[in-house]
Amino acid sequence: MDRAFGNVLLFPFRRRLMAVTIAWLSGIAGALYVRLPVSLTLALCALLACIGILRCRRRESALLFGMAVMALMGNVCAGSQLARRDLPTRPGTEISGTVMALESPTRVWLRDVTVGDGQTPVRPVVVTLMVEEGKEAACVQTGQRVSGVGRLFAPEEARNPGDIDRRIQALCEGYELSGYLLPGWEAQGTPVFSLRETIRQMRLALLAQTEAVFGVDAPLFQALMLGERRGLDAGLTTALRLTGTAHVLTVSGLHLGLIAAALETALRRLRLRRRARLAVQAVVLGFFACLSGAAPGTLRALIMALLRSAASCRGRRYEPLTALSLAALVMTVCCPVMLFSGAFQFSFFVVLGLQLLGGRFRAQRLRSHRRKRGFGLTRTVIQCACAQAAAIPMTLRFYGYVPLLALPMNLLCGGILPLLMLGGWAVTALGALFPAGARLAARALIIPARGFEALSVWAASLRGGIVRLPAPYAFSMLLVLALMALASDRIRFGAGRGRAALCAALLLFAGYACRFVPAARYVQLDVGQGDGALVRSGRRSVLIDVGPEDAYDMLRYLRFEGLTPSAVILSHLDEDHAGALGTLLRSEVALGEIWLPRGAMEEVASEPVREALALAQEMGIPVREAGRGDVIETGGFRFDVLSPDETLTGDNERSLVLSAQIKGTALLTTGDLPIGSEREDMPDCDLLKVAHHGSKNATSASFLRQTTPELAVISVGEGNSYGHPSGRVLEDLDQVGAHVCRTDQSGCITVWLIGNRRIVQTFLR
Repeated sequence: MDRAFGNVLLFPFRRRLMAVTIAWLSGIAGALYVRLPVSLTLALCALLACIGILRCRRRESALLFGMAVMALMGNVCAGSQLARRDLPTRPGTEISGTVMALESPTRVWLRDVTVGDGQTPVRPVVVTLMVEEGKEAACVQTGQRVSGVGRLFAPEEARNPGDIDRRIQALCEGYELSGYLLPGWEAQGTPVFSLRETIRQMRLALLAQTEAVFGVDAPLFQALMLGERRGLDAGLTTALRLTGTAHVLTVSGLHLGLIAAALETALRRLRLRRRARLAVQAVVLGFFACLSGAAPGTLRALIMALLRSAASCRGRRYEPLTALSLAALVMTVCCPVMLFSGAFQFSFFVVLGLQLLGGRFRAQRLRSHRRKRGFGLTRTVIQCACAQAAAIPMTLRFYGYVPLLALPMNLLCGGILPLLMLGGWAVTALGALFPAGARLAARALIIPARGFEALSVWAASLRGGIVRLPAPYAFSMLLVLALMALASDRIRFGAGRGRAALCAALLLFAGYACRFVPAARYVQLDVGQGDGALVRSGRRSVLIDVGPEDAYDMLRYLRFEGLTPSAVILSHLDEDHAGALGTLLRSEVALGEIWLPRGAMEEVASEPVREALALAQEMGIPVREAGRGDVIETGGFRFDVLSPDETLTGDNERSLVLSAQIKGTALLTTGDLPIGSEREDMPDCDLLKVAHHGSKNATSASFLRQTTPELAVISVGEGNSYGHPSGRVLEDLDQVGAHVCRTDQSGCITVWLIGNRRIVQTFLR
């Protein structure tokens, strides 16, 4: 009876563990949409548990009831973590907290934080200790109490399609608010020992030792050994991403697996007992995971490696799917919102796909070839192909393209990564004892490293190396998992396996086909206090302004939609409209041409914009000018240029004013056109992009009476200091009967143009 109770109710092993994990993760995922009250959830769990116990006493399965309990508990745990918010503060707020960890001498973690306005944060906060120019930063140590005047900010949540939710990232790391303390802050108290700070100092020492040994080539080895990418060349990072090998720069399961294999070999040679080997592996691999930053992929690999060693120690068979389930369960129990982290999803999705797709290959394809020459190479190639196939959906979801050279480049990485990483560790350790010998060994190791860099850059420069496609929706990812499970022999299904696979494939095709809807639309992205928009019809698109320099919203949107714009039209060269042009040019997104207002180059543009235009000319991208009376025809769209003409001077005054007819909708965009430069012959429009973020100095009442827009879109930053949009402009828009949409309130605004209808879709509902 006890054995039946353990197998049926507690579900500790094998498929029951997988079922419980799936239920737990489903409950967490559901917290994004429905959050059940805690009292109701506990009552339901108690009821389900009682029913489950009764079924166990009758020797009946209670698996479904256990799964329901886990789903409810996952929902309430994730929901409470998401619902609890630490509120940001105003400038000049008194902030005090105890130093719990240091990221750098001036970037610290504070716990037990108190703020002057009485809204005490529950979670730790991360602050920058600002120092007056020309003065050295004071030494701050863990355990001291830091106090000063500053401000705490809430992390940015997603406001556009393809955006990164910074709050989820922060919660996964253990904090929510971040900010600064102005010069004049004080640190008091006695320092205390911190294991975390000790590990950070050891990491810094290892990075310094690596730099001393490898010199100018140290950044690549620092990335391969410890995941430190700050010193790495941006061009190399982009090249590795375009060839599908960027994962080597993040310490993941591959790196930890190599360390574990080398450690296992060394321990076997020492002839230690199994339990002793397990203990040593747990300590060494755990220390390495902490030293390299404890990324989700590293933690997943650590748990699975320890489970493999534990199975070997007890003489049990190791099941990767069971280990993967337990790793996901442990990590999300510790931090439920980690499920929403991109790094967590990528790591688990690829490993799960590899196990599901590779299982049938190992079981059937190679059974008759084990004694043939080349069996090991064939198995490596097929396993790498399975991993790359499993990575395609996630690569599309995060980057919007498929790297066609991923398989050969990853096969190369599989051969050279052990040499570079393990060799880098060996040479770095040798440098502490014999610096001259270490530098000599480093020269030999640098040769293949430079060859790998050169090959990656060359492969990334090849035309047709990537295929741009839109990112699949979340439900499509679930269908991909279902298809991989149905195609695998690791999971048992009944006689309906084939029909289920066909249904999943048809649903996947139908769901992904929605990403290729040919309907035209106008998209106003939320780029903060700036402007960035595009018009598109199916896969064809034209950008109209791209946002400020530090905004990646346009690039993320293009990646998410898999678009390649035929042109970029800059209304004028202000940084809040054209600053992100350099970001687009340096990305993998190819731009067809760039249009500017006539005479714009005569105005004084900001340094980022001038550099971006010079880069465009170096890349051979045509840069053209247009003025009143010209027509811009590109990407299947026709834009009539209504302004500027030769009588206008000044940057804002020379803003491009564009009129277009798109699927029966009259569109009018006005840049930052001031009232004094408005013309009296403006056409009627259905959709108006309001000038200058709704400033009181633009968009006059007479202009609105002349154009009579039905829908007005205002691109404006939330809580901006300019007072945009002006109350006068909003009143005038209301007078002409225009429906107003603002990015600060709605996030990204998509206006679907279907026939003579205009359907407004906002990202923040």
